[in-house]
Amino acid sequence: MIKKKRNSVKKMVLLLFFCISMMLCFTPVFGADTLEQKNINIVFVVDCSNSMNFNDKNNLTGEMIKLFTNTTFSDTKIGLVLYDDTILESVPLASVKDAGAVKNIQQKVQSMVRKGNTDIGLALNEAVDLLPQGEQEQNIIILFSDGQTDLNATKTGRTLQNSYEDENVAYEKANKNNTRIFTVGLSRTGSLDTAYLEKIASQTNGACYLLQQASQLPDLFQAIYTKATENNVNMIDTFTGSGVYEKQIQMINGFADESAIVIHTQNGIQNITTDCKNSAIVYSQNYAVIQIKEPSQDTVKIQFQMPQKDTVVIETIHHITVLPKIEAFSKNTLLYLPINVKLYEKGTQKEITNKKLYENMTAQLVVTDVETGETQKITMGNAKTALMTSFENRTPKTYRFEATVTSGLYQRKTPVYEVELGNTNPYAIDNKAINLLKKDTIQEIDLNEYFRDDDGDGLVYQIGKKEDNFQAEIDKNLLLIKAEKEITEEIELYVSDARGGILTKTLTINAMPFWIYYKNVVIGILLLFAILLCIYIVVIKKHPKQKQEQPKEPQPPLFSGGSIFSNARFEGYFLNTLSGNEIPVLNWNASYIDNKKSITLAELFHILDVTEKLPEAHKIHFGAGKNGTVLFYHDTDCIVSLRGKDIPKGKKEVLQYEDKLYIVFEDHVTEIELRYKRKRKTI
Repeated sequence: MIKKKRNSVKKMVLLLFFCISMMLCFTPVFGADTLEQKNINIVFVVDCSNSMNFNDKNNLTGEMIKLFTNTTFSDTKIGLVLYDDTILESVPLASVKDAGAVKNIQQKVQSMVRKGNTDIGLALNEAVDLLPQGEQEQNIIILFSDGQTDLNATKTGRTLQNSYEDENVAYEKANKNNTRIFTVGLSRTGSLDTAYLEKIASQTNGACYLLQQASQLPDLFQAIYTKATENNVNMIDTFTGSGVYEKQIQMINGFADESAIVIHTQNGIQNITTDCKNSAIVYSQNYAVIQIKEPSQDTVKIQFQMPQKDTVVIETIHHITVLPKIEAFSKNTLLYLPINVKLYEKGTQKEITNKKLYENMTAQLVVTDVETGETQKITMGNAKTALMTSFENRTPKTYRFEATVTSGLYQRKTPVYEVELGNTNPYAIDNKAINLLKKDTIQEIDLNEYFRDDDGDGLVYQIGKKEDNFQAEIDKNLLLIKAEKEITEEIELYVSDARGGILTKTLTINAMPFWIYYKNVVIGILLLFAILLCIYIVVIKKHPKQKQEQPKEPQPPLFSGGSIFSNARFEGYFLNTLSGNEIPVLNWNASYIDNKKSITLAELFHILDVTEKLPEAHKIHFGAGKNGTVLFYHDTDCIVSLRGKDIPKGKKEVLQYEDKLYIVFEDHVTEIELRYKRKRKTI
């Protein structure tokens, strides 16, 4: 039972809260409406102190930097800082599309001379100053070193305190300009104090790694590359052996504008052959990279000769230009919120309608209650040009929505969409009094014809205060009244949507005698009779017909008997549902719809126990027409077709016998066919 709210202060607070929530309900955060395209900037900071001659004897630092520069994509800029206890080289940022700039950095890290002491604070400060500022910048520093700052024998005059102060300044600037620092500790023996390098990485939410030998390069490259650039490095194959190697490699055709196939080896390989178009191959001591511009193949075939007992690791990297996004809610107060995820071009934010990209795509929606942190996972359906589901907004509050979209090797998360969900109160359609005929039998009033809820909520009714002059009860949506004498009374009614929305409404009930209740009908009949009489006297009497026509066989009226729809019959076929439920053929005759001039599709569903979540069904109406017809109109975004033509919102149409009405609901999946037929005669 719904308790009556009498406290006016509470009502004012609720009204104020509702107004504020309506102003905020369409405000997303965390870039839900944008797919930001970041500019990736990487500065490699390399320790060139004397101890590195031992701890990085095979120059794995140079090999790692070369691998990065050969696999990063065209939206990336790279820079370099070589240091000991001074800055030996400081190379400003340049695009990887500049082949000369890439070659310059690769040559410097291959030919660097290592001597002197170590001043990490000086080097980090220099590296941060090379990086740009701005929200669109994704800045990365990768620091290679074999230990802590060491200025014991330096001739620069700098102290450890000076270096540590420079570190702190570098951290402060890095956190202001969206810079993360990754550290790589090099040690041939493994005896490395990683605590210092871990402390540096932790200051900017970076990470620390250890590099001892060439066999660690594939895993280390995958870890740093994925975290730094946010591009996935996909493991394709790993094995040890020798001889001819041949493999078909799956690509992400259509989702990327650049790709790379990385082949890691211990001893190096040459003479790779491939059927890949628009590709180039670069070789190094411990790897080879097949660089692919504008990939157009679903698979790429590669072949090469493996050295004796070599270990090979094959990885792919794709520069993804197709990103998923949750569509902003057009209305955030619905009980069942439609959630749509669509694909967009990165940067241009142009929607992608290529159905091939959606063919094998799946998605999982994660909804998080911001207040409690509780989450729920919902599997989304594939609608060919979108991924769709619905969220039951049973408890309106602030939620975060994020979906993970997967198609083969392609996997991306949508930007987080945080929104405050709301609820609108029920409302009365009009304030007119309800007129009843005075009689000693119970009369039914369908309250759904007097109250509405635009959110698709089912309404609950309860009687509050009433007089004792007549009986009044509630049965679901029916107000049952027995008025045995002529009287005017008021009934206080509580209308609830079961989500906190409450309306208190006073209904005026007029119980009238027969001659007053039907006064307008009688006057109308008399007026019509007078008009017909005038027509007869003026037209027919003076101009008799030349030939008497044969009388036609009278046709029984469509809406005769005890019900407005007494001869109407519908058949319903659910062609498809979002839930996947199979619903049998539905039949309903006028006997289900007593004393009605009109009915909504939702009420028909309720009568026949159809439980599909279709809130828009409340806005699809059927009414009694003339000469065996039914009037139809809707106020939805459904796709409604009759006789091969779409029926726009608000336009009334007339259904004839044998007409078929097709409705595709707003979830773009659920579809129903309604057939209007004459009621079968019973024997």
